[in-house]
Formats: sequence, C-alpha cells, structure tokens
Amino acid sequence: MGRSKSRILFYSHDTYGLGHLRRTLAIAGQIAGDLKNVYQLLLTGSMVAGAFALPSRLDILKLPALSKRSSGQYKPRALPLTLKSILTWRQRMILEAAIHFKPDLLLVDKSPAGVHGELLPTLRHLKTWSPKTVLVLGMRDIEDSPEKTRAEWKAAGVPQLFDQVYDSILLYGQRDFFDPVEKYQISTGAAAKMVECGYLGRNSITRDAAWVRRELGVGDDPLVVVTVGGGGDGYQIISTYMEMLAAWPGGSPFHTLAVTGPLMAQRKRRTLHRAARNGKLTLMEFTPDLVSYLAAADLVVSMAGYNTTCEILSLGKRALFIPRVQVRAEQRMRAERLAAQGMAHVLLPDDLTPERLMAQIQASLTTPDPTVTLDMNGLPRVSEAITNLLRNSQAIPSVG
Repeated sequence: MGRSKSRILFYSHDTYGLGHLRRTLAIAGQIAGDLKNVYQLLLTGSMVAGAFALPSRLDILKLPALSKRSSGQYKPRALPLTLKSILTWRQRMILEAAIHFKPDLLLVDKSPAGVHGELLPTLRHLKTWSPKTVLVLGMRDIEDSPEKTRAEWKAAGVPQLFDQVYDSILLYGQRDFFDPVEKYQISTGAAAKMVECGYLGRNSITRDAAWVRRELGVGDDPLVVVTVGGGGDGYQIISTYMEMLAAWPGGSPFHTLAVTGPLMAQRKRRTLHRAARNGKLTLMEFTPDLVSYLAAADLVVSMAGYNTTCEILSLGKRALFIPRVQVRAEQRMRAERLAAQGMAHVLLPDDLTPERLMAQIQASLTTPDPTVTLDMNGLPRVSEAITNLLRNSQAIPSVG
C-alpha cells in the first residue's frame, strides 16, 4: 500500500515563452482540486514562475534559466556560465529533487529527455531505484513537422524512451485533428500507452468582461487584445500593429490592449511605449490573468502557441493568428488547420504589413464567433488519467 499522501513531480523546462509553465500549472491546479491527498513539486526554469497564483500543496523549485536563440540553440539566460556548466547544474538539481522528494509520479512536459538530455539521469535513477514511480510524458498536439520531429527524436533516443522508460503518454490533443502516432511514426507499443485527453481548455475567468472594459476605459467600442506570449520574438507583431493603428483612417474604431510579454527586450518595450500615442491603445508588459482580458475581447490577435490557442478556443473568441514560423513549424501547422476548419483567421509573418493587418482585422471583426469543434475538456481527463495511474501503482489509497 502506498503512502497516505501521494507526491507528483513536474518537469517543465521553460526556455522560450511561458507555454510549458502555464500548461503545467493548469494541470497542477486541476489535480489539486480533484485529489486532496496529493502534494506537488514543480521544476521550472521560468523567470516569472512566482508571478502566477499557485495551487494549494504545490511548491516550485527554480532551475537556472536558459533561453533559446532564434536559431534554436540554447544559452544561459542571465548567468555568466557556459551552457555545459549550467546544464550540469540543472541536471544535478533535478536529480536531487527526485531523490529527496521521492515522487510517486513524474509528469514531464513535452521534452522526453529534457533539455540536452538533462532529465536522463533522473529517469534512470527512478527506473532503477524507485520502480513504482510512474513516469508520464505530457505531449502537446503538434511538436513540429513530421520529418524534423522524427529526426530529432531519433537523435535524442526518444523512441527508446517511449518504448522502455515511460509508463504512459498523455496526448493534450485529438488524433483526428493531428495524429502524432501516424505523423511521427510512434511504435505500436508506445501508441498503446497513449491516452487521448483532448485539449486543455481554460476559462477560469476571475473578472467579468464589464469589469475589464471599465478598467481599460473601452466604453462601447469593440476591444481587440493583442498577445505575443512571452514576448521574446513578439516585437514585430506589436510594432506593425501600432503602425496600422496610426494609419487607420479617422482613427481606429476599437480599443486595443497589447500585452508585450515579460521576455521582450527592455529596449524594444521602451520603443513601443514611446510610439504609443494612440488614446485607444493600452500597453501592458505582463498579466497572470490574461484569460480575463481574452474573455472581454471581441477579437484576439496572437501567435498560435498551444496555451493561448486553447484559451481562445475555450472562450469561443474570434482569433487572428500570426504564427511563429522560425525554428519550428508547430504554430503554423496548428493555425492553418484551425483556419481550414473555420475556427480562426491566419496571417503569416511574411505577409505581415500594416495594410494587410488592417484588412484582416476588419474581416475578422465582422465574422461571427467561431463554432469550436474540438474537445476542450482535457484538464479533467488528464487529472483522471493521473488518478488512475496512481491507483494502479498503489500510490494513492483514496480520492477525495
């Protein structure tokens, strides 16, 4: 029989943007509400992890931060260390956390081996010395193009991890929207471990639309929310958007909230603030309550990252996606599939000009709210799957 209180360890590498952290916190929050006898520890490299409201019985262990260059290569975000030394440090911290916390279940977000394999010693340790610990991978709907993903996975030994190490794979998506088993040629044995959970919908609104609109001084105008995730590569979108506002004949007929993101370079944020002379424009660096602003919006202009997409779809909002196309094809693939099914509009970065953006926003504001045909109830299913895995490992005696 397991301990009276179960323990879940989360690994979220967080090197670019906020997506992994936000997804992991949403899952931890669902579990905290469903399982009262579970304690959780989150390992993250995010610089803003402490800004979010944390679920009860969850603690955070902050890893030294990494960032990703536009080329896709990693580097230390703030410390004057080599990549090798900071990865060695992170690797030891992760292993020590596992040794001392003694998790009943490890949930890894997206990266099966961790950044540059930093998770492998911990996986080996748990598999050898704690064989009852359940090892689970959480997989978002789309990783990258099939060709690139298969090549990266082969180089990192991911197929072997799927087959020999991980006990379960939770798919945060739908195989009839994008099937990773087929596209990435996942083995029959690994496919049998996959639990199709649906999309991780989020609509936990803390402030109603009327409150948000009063805060922003919107009045009776439509509200457009522009968000670029962490903001590390979002400057061009917001800068072009502001050029469009300045050129709008007679002034824009709507109010805009533009969220630059905490990872945008300070000099770029200062440039945007100096150029923000439109009375119907509010610039904000960061908010942990983005969903309340999205809920008040008549249109959302954003990249097509997994979490923001899930929030927009959960709320049934009109969306204009300007997907990131550098390094990974994931966002473009997601945005174009959603557009093909009538759930969003898409403007590719190569086509991003003030004139084309103005035309797309005019068209998007006049279309009806989309009919969302995806299953957005993934969070309860993830919690249910984890509950079942803990029960089957005899790590959880009761649920309440």
